[in-house]
Amino acid sequence: MDTYFDIFRPTKDPLPILVDVPHAGEWIPDDVLSEMAVDGNTLKRDLDLYVDQFWTDATDYGATMIRSNVSRYVVDLNRAGDDISELTVIGGKRINKPGYYQDRGVVWRTTTDRIDVMSGPMTQAAFDKRIATFHTPYHQAIRSEIDRLVETFGICILLDAHSMPSLGRAGHSDSGTYRADIVPGDVKGKSCSLLLSNTLKHHYKEQGFSVQGNTPYQGGWITRHFGDPKNNIHAIQIEVNRALYMNEKNFVKNKMGIQRLLKTNMALLESLKKLIPEL
Repeated sequence: MDTYFDIFRPTKDPLPILVDVPHAGEWIPDDVLSEMAVDGNTLKRDLDLYVDQFWTDATDYGATMIRSNVSRYVVDLNRAGDDISELTVIGGKRINKPGYYQDRGVVWRTTTDRIDVMSGPMTQAAFDKRIATFHTPYHQAIRSEIDRLVETFGICILLDAHSMPSLGRAGHSDSGTYRADIVPGDVKGKSCSLLLSNTLKHHYKEQGFSVQGNTPYQGGWITRHFGDPKNNIHAIQIEVNRALYMNEKNFVKNKMGIQRLLKTNMALLESLKKLIPEL
């Protein structure tokens, strides 16, 4: 693969809005795949499949979009670069910090169903190469686009786009619980203004979706790392319930569901355009 991620910029009427989609990609390089203990549909199990498809028209509405093409089983772009356990990397150390996942950190050792992803721990050299190849460039691209938008407009809104299982799985904080349609995560008010969070919640509720802020997801590394509302960088994670747009067992798309979400999200960008002067 020539490009591990793509950047799409608006050709007219640009807005200080950046949409990033870190988990929709499925590509796995052959050398990594050969070291994995899982295959088949298990490789799709924890991906945010098709999320880019309900943001695909974002550039027509003035937003910039970054989309990763790489599977999160290669590297999880919504984790810190040092988020590992000693069982993931030989000689690695377990770091206990808020938002750190360790065994499902920047390189996943197990799936959310506790199935081994890796056939064994990787060397430090192999880990460093994977971070340098996939993780660092993606985050540098986000930073570069944020800086460009802040320099141009004095502000940036980062929408971190994800999807989630409709039911909390074993090991999740809400195991066995049916989730809301939309979960905006702002790290309990730390990553963006309250006005932005409330605008998102109101918008999705008006469109007929159930909404629950910060539950079960408050926002991952991207939201926590880049959100800096005091310096006019407002980051919010948007989790979409997968039952709205796909069959979670066989991964077949629901085209009507995707179109509904696309229409809703483009209307959101229109609403944010009006909100920007107030932030």
